[in-house]
Amino acid sequence: MNFNKIELSGFKSFADRTEIKFDNGITAIVGPNGCGKSNVSDAIRWVLGEQSSKLLRGTSMQDVIFNGTEKRKSLSYCEVTLIFNNTDRYFNYDNDEIAITRKLYRSGESAYLINRTPVRLKDIVNLLYDSGIGRDGYSIIGQGKVEEIISSKPENRRTIFEDAAGIAKFKSRKVDAERKLERTRENLQRANDILAELERQMGPLKKQAENAKLWLEYRNRLQDLEVNAYVFKYNNANTVKQQINNKLNSICDEIANRQQELAITSNKYDDSMAKVGNIDTIIAESHEEILNLTVEIEKQSGEANVIRERIANMTETKSKISLDLLNNKNLIEKNSAELNFKKQKYDETVDNLHKLNLAYDEMSNEYLAIIDELSLHEDQTQDSQQKMFDAINKLTDIKANFSKYQAEREMLLNGVSEIEQRLKNINVTIKDKQQTKQKLLEIVKKLEEEKLQSQENLNSAKLKQDSLTLKIKETQEERYRTNSKIQVYENRKSMLEEMQKEYDGYQYAVKKLLKESERNQTIKNKMLGVLASLINVPEKYETAIEIALGNAVQNIVTYDEQNAKDLIYFLKTNQFGRATFLPITKIKPKSMLQEDKKALLYEGCYGIASDLISCKSEIKDIISNLLGMTIIVDNLDNAINISNSTKLSYKIVTLDGDVINPQGSMTGGSKKNEVANLISRDREINTLTQELDKLKRDFNDKTTSISNMQKELDSLKFNMNKLFDLKNGAEINYAKESEKLNAFETSLDEIIEEKTQLETQKNNTLIKVNVITKELESIDELENMAMQNKTSANKFIEERQQKFVQLKEKRDELNEQITKVKVEIASLEAQKTSFEQEFERLNQEIKVATLLRTSNEQELSKIEKTIFEAENIIKQQIETQANEESKNKLKQLRLKMQEFETEKQKLQEDIKFLNERKMSIMSEITKLNDKKITSENQLEKVDIEIEQMQERIYEEYSLTYSSCQEYVRADFKIDEALVEINNIKKEISKLGYVNVHAIEDVKLLMERYDGLKEQTDDLTKAEDNLTKVIEELSVEMKDRFEKEFNKINENFKITFKELFGGGNARLELTDPTNLLESGVDIVAEPPGKKLQNITLLSGGEKALTAIAILFAILKLRPMPFCLLDEIEAALDDSNVGRFAEYLRKFSKVTQFIVITHRKPTMELADCLYGVTMEEKGVSKIVSVQLSDALKNVAEGDNGNI
Repeated sequence: MNFNKIELSGFKSFADRTEIKFDNGITAIVGPNGCGKSNVSDAIRWVLGEQSSKLLRGTSMQDVIFNGTEKRKSLSYCEVTLIFNNTDRYFNYDNDEIAITRKLYRSGESAYLINRTPVRLKDIVNLLYDSGIGRDGYSIIGQGKVEEIISSKPENRRTIFEDAAGIAKFKSRKVDAERKLERTRENLQRANDILAELERQMGPLKKQAENAKLWLEYRNRLQDLEVNAYVFKYNNANTVKQQINNKLNSICDEIANRQQELAITSNKYDDSMAKVGNIDTIIAESHEEILNLTVEIEKQSGEANVIRERIANMTETKSKISLDLLNNKNLIEKNSAELNFKKQKYDETVDNLHKLNLAYDEMSNEYLAIIDELSLHEDQTQDSQQKMFDAINKLTDIKANFSKYQAEREMLLNGVSEIEQRLKNINVTIKDKQQTKQKLLEIVKKLEEEKLQSQENLNSAKLKQDSLTLKIKETQEERYRTNSKIQVYENRKSMLEEMQKEYDGYQYAVKKLLKESERNQTIKNKMLGVLASLINVPEKYETAIEIALGNAVQNIVTYDEQNAKDLIYFLKTNQFGRATFLPITKIKPKSMLQEDKKALLYEGCYGIASDLISCKSEIKDIISNLLGMTIIVDNLDNAINISNSTKLSYKIVTLDGDVINPQGSMTGGSKKNEVANLISRDREINTLTQELDKLKRDFNDKTTSISNMQKELDSLKFNMNKLFDLKNGAEINYAKESEKLNAFETSLDEIIEEKTQLETQKNNTLIKVNVITKELESIDELENMAMQNKTSANKFIEERQQKFVQLKEKRDELNEQITKVKVEIASLEAQKTSFEQEFERLNQEIKVATLLRTSNEQELSKIEKTIFEAENIIKQQIETQANEESKNKLKQLRLKMQEFETEKQKLQEDIKFLNERKMSIMSEITKLNDKKITSENQLEKVDIEIEQMQERIYEEYSLTYSSCQEYVRADFKIDEALVEINNIKKEISKLGYVNVHAIEDVKLLMERYDGLKEQTDDLTKAEDNLTKVIEELSVEMKDRFEKEFNKINENFKITFKELFGGGNARLELTDPTNLLESGVDIVAEPPGKKLQNITLLSGGEKALTAIAILFAILKLRPMPFCLLDEIEAALDDSNVGRFAEYLRKFSKVTQFIVITHRKPTMELADCLYGVTMEEKGVSKIVSVQLSDALKNVAEGDNGNI
């Protein structure tokens, strides 16, 4: 590999494009002091990646750009290219020639190129690894490097030996590996913490997921069963309905048959009744004829015997009546005594009842009044009945043969009374049933409203559920987006904080100094900090201020010059590179001229840069010095106007970062949006922190909102189940009450039909009674009187009976009200009622006994009078013989009557049978009607059940009959399914609340857990790998360093003797047990002196010792090229000669570029280049003759080489 040439353009004093070619051997660059020959060394170092402006003998990196002269304007950028011959592939790059280029603009932008292709600085550093050519290698050695070897601490001195041993690459890899290991362990710790939290969440969530899976299994099974049951019932509904219809038709046919049979039986019954009526007419006529004959015969032959018999009977009756009078008297006295005793008890009971509740007095009095009135009516009815009985007895005595007529008439009248009573009862029943029907109608209407309301509530709840579900989904999506933002912001913040912690973006020296200040309070106390961290820049002006400050943003502010000096010494001592310091006591403020401030009023001008930022008062002067002459404007057009108005006296920066420099140069274009923006980093971290807090609050709010909405949704679902149950209950109740109403209406219709039949029966009976009454009207006057008395009694009884029924109804109403009083007086009411009933009984018995006594007395008087009259008649009557012809006729009539009676009895038996048959048929019809109603209800129930199932299937599973077909199973058994459905519902009920989302949540959590576990495993593996790599690197570094260090030590001993012409020297490790960190001591013994530490040598001896070390390294690892910048300046002529000879010796394998002004060195050079400044401040390269160079050097000509 050969270093072919260097091309410079605008670098320091090389304003013009300059090319320097290098041949094999030694190339010397000579020239007087200040001509710019060391700028060649700086250029090579700069291209190879030097980042310290201090090491390049500048305050900022922009100082390497040509800054102009009295005759020339400053340049806006500089460019340097190093061109190497790579035919031997010394560099791991597949090109025969490698051109490494670096550019820098005054705006701060820079570029690195390899063969004109843009690359990163890291790519160049990697290319130069282990070549010894890097910025920190030993291919470029200046006086500072020699001084560094001699004066550095042993620990810092080892750097050059590490480079020579070729372990720099390993060390860099080890540092990277250790940094990665640290980050890996941090990430591993963070991942383990998250894993622990996920494991804590996993337990309950897994349980919920298991319940949810079980619930879904139950639900799917339930869906399968219910859908199949629905389809089965739907498909079989017509069959079931057909069966019910067949049964219903059979019942209707049976009802029709029974009704037809009933009509036939009724006709037979009516025919038999008509026949009986005809026979009764014949019998009545025969009775009348027999009666006439009998009266005639009795008048003729038996009247006296009859009278005697009557007298005997009356005498016997008189005795009985006398005995009855005595018994009645005893009974009245006994009952009166008992009545008086019970009245006392009754009064006590009434008094107690009065004390308990005076409010019921009126009710009780009314009740008692009704009871008394009822008793009175009963007495009157008894009297009327007694009179009727007396009249009947008299009529019986008068016409014994007409008893059957009377009995039938009584039977008919009793039948009418019974019919009327039944009609009254039926009317009451109809009234009650109509009221009940009205209530049922109201209930059904109310239930229908409840059913509609429950459906409406269910629909409303469903809409609310859908809305809430959609809202939860939207909120979850918003939360996901918020969480994504949080992740992005946290990553960005972590990166910025990591950069801030590692001081990424700062120059190497600044970074080292800042890190040292964290653990070294002395260093920290010597500085305020980096300028970027001491100013607050509004976000609007960040780009402009960053461009305006350039590299100055990394300048370190110190309290005074001494602090700056100490820090510079610290950097030197530790070989940390160069940094720029801003002592507060030294930096003076800068400001615009008063006459130029009018430019600040121009359009688009924001003001002076130093006025637009805030900082501590103690660094105001520094800010003024750096930015007091910089104007911030909005755009380039306004910047040009303001620049022209100020005659190009100030730096003008736009918000986009375009710059108009003093003297008129312009810098601009696109700007990379790098994360290393030092000014905005703190502000961005704070902004990200605030945004993260806001996003996390928003995330937590959304999480809480989702949780609340989920709870509300769960509650809503629970309420919907309740509403669904209420709806089903309402529908069931509605169906039940409707069915009850239909049955009730049917029953009411039957009762009304029965009422109609009874009214018809009553009318028919009354007609028959009227017929019999007309027949009886033909009897004599006594009979007429008896009949009138009977009719009057019947009418009175009927009227009283109606009144009695009304009173009883009223009494019952009051009794019903009384029974609703408090429990405490219930026993007294019962006792009171008992006493009243007992009074009624006793009074009744007393009244009846009194009436009987009166009646008996009257009867006794009549009997005595009748006996007296009869005895007189017997004395006066003349007995005669009966007419034989009348007796024969009478006998025939009686035989005929007997035949008719026999026929009538047979017809009455037929009538009885037919009536019983009618009742039996009517009972069967009633039962058949009940069956018919039941079948009709079953028919309706089939449709209702199908409709309910259809609603449930749709609401629960969103399926219709057609969409259910795909779920139908051929092996479905309905009976087993219904049992299983019931069991599954019980199991679902046992599960309680089920979080269905837990399945997806646990899945996501498991995915996250598995992913994180995989990352943790990868991190653990990476940790092991990195640990292993570090160990391997450490072993390799130890081996290499020990081996190469020993070789360098042996070489040093030789080169030292050769350069000094004798003597001894060696290199020693300060800690041989710690090869990776041990420092290196130099022990030297020049000829004629004792062995001593290098610090005790003279300056020339130190320099020559350092050169001996460099040659020892070159002997170990010959370099393709080596640049030596006046390293022999401190040597005397004899030592310079030995140095030159040694240089010539090594030039066979190494290409040397020597910057020198010593004669022996020049004499041994293969090629000489001179640096001159024909124009003040501008360097140029010229090729010179050795004699001219020696002459000019000797004469000390400054600038005319």
